[in-house]
Amino acid sequence: MTSDQPSLWSDIRGLVILGWIVAATRLLLDFVAPEQSMFIGVYFLMPLAYLYYGLKGKWDHLPWKRTAGALLVVVLLVWFVPNWISYSTAALVGLDHGRFSPEAYQTVIERDTPVKIILNAGIVSAATFAAGSVWSVSLGTLFIWLPGAMRRRQART
Repeated sequence: MTSDQPSLWSDIRGLVILGWIVAATRLLLDFVAPEQSMFIGVYFLMPLAYLYYGLKGKWDHLPWKRTAGALLVVVLLVWFVPNWISYSTAALVGLDHGRFSPEAYQTVIERDTPVKIILNAGIVSAATFAAGSVWSVSLGTLFIWLPGAMRRRQART
C-alpha cells in the first residue's frame, strides 16, 4: 500500500459502523418488538449503503480485487460477528421466536450447554457469512465497483 492510498479501515469504517447500528437495532427489536425486527436488517440496508458509496465514488480508487476483499472484511464484521453475538445471546436467554425459533434455523449441535450454544451460533454465523459474502460481493461489484470503473474509463477518454 502506498501512502496515497487510504487504509482498509478508513475505506470500510462507514459501512461497518452502519452495519453494527443495524445489527444492534435488530437485536434490540428482537427483544422488545419481535414482529417488527424483520423490517430491519443488513440484507436490506447494506445494498443502499453500497449504492451510496457507488454514487459518491467513495471507493473509486480501489481495483476490483481490493473492493471484493474489503467487502469480505465488511461481511466478517457486519454479518458474522453480530450474528454470532445475536444467536448466542438469544439462545442463552431463551428467545425462541422470530429468527431464533427452532423452526427458523436448524440446530447443528444440540444446544444443551453454553459452549454448544455458542458453537451452534458460530455455525449459523458462518452460514450467514457465506450468504452475505455472495450478496455483498455481487451487489458491491454492481453498485460500488462498476460505477467507479465507468467513471475511470470515462476520465481516460
